[in-house]
Amino acid sequence: MPRQTDCKALPHDLIFNLSDTFQKMSELGFAVASALESDHIAGYPVYVPTHGNSDTEHTSHEARRVAIRSMTHLTIQPSSHRTLNAGIVCSSPNTVIAVSAYNAAKDAFKQAVLDIRRFQKSSSTSASRIARLIENEIRDKGYRSETLRRAMNAVRIADLDLKRCYTHIRIMPPNLEVFSWTWTTKHARIIKLNHEEAMLMASEWPDQRTAAIAVDLINRRCDPVAPLARKIPLPNQLRANFAYRKDGEIIRASAPISGVVVAQQKDMPRKLWRPDPGASNSQPPRLARQSSLEATPIVDALRLYRYVR
Repeated sequence: MPRQTDCKALPHDLIFNLSDTFQKMSELGFAVASALESDHIAGYPVYVPTHGNSDTEHTSHEARRVAIRSMTHLTIQPSSHRTLNAGIVCSSPNTVIAVSAYNAAKDAFKQAVLDIRRFQKSSSTSASRIARLIENEIRDKGYRSETLRRAMNAVRIADLDLKRCYTHIRIMPPNLEVFSWTWTTKHARIIKLNHEEAMLMASEWPDQRTAAIAVDLINRRCDPVAPLARKIPLPNQLRANFAYRKDGEIIRASAPISGVVVAQQKDMPRKLWRPDPGASNSQPPRLARQSSLEATPIVDALRLYRYVR
């Protein structure tokens, strides 16, 4: 039986705003692609360390094309079309303006999505926390409520990758002198659950056999008054260490990186690429940190741990 949210029609203005903000975002994406191609003619360099196997390939026109596609695509891509996680495009002032406008359009589209979600929440019982945990487990392209799914179908944008639509293209500070990539490794997201929430998540798990085993394990081995934790390993996080000159001084900073960045200059900064250490079997020695969770999960399939007593 459909939920109440499936029966109540969305206001026309919400659907119109979703369509309008998408159209503007799409148009500005084309403007960014055109500006970046124009920069190639004007002699602005590019560096994509994961394209090809030589410096010639890393700095080629094809590397620029790959970078442009990665920066401007908005739809769900097949696994064979990997999104670039690293690169630098030196850009003209006009391109920087175009990228800034594109980022603002992404914010407006995201707000249109949030407005639909708020309507759903105010007009019906919202999805439970546990349902969201499970939704996030089985969908990796951004959470979509049934209401939002219907709205996206209505304006024919059901194949959008919402995470890509929300992600800004990072614009680096002017006068960038040094840029190097590094990785944060071995990190995870911890979600604390009480006994009731853990039991509900286990019982509603999509795989029925896993659900039955999880419920039994929690019942037999967990204290009903003790909290549990869901530990979700995260992929290695790419970061950038960089330095730029401002008012005659060198300023050093660090930031997470999720794709190709824009350098507001015609000269490529000094740069250093480091591949993902998780791509090889050899890991540097690390001093183990003391954890508040037991070493072995109580329910492996759900990544559910007990806290150390």
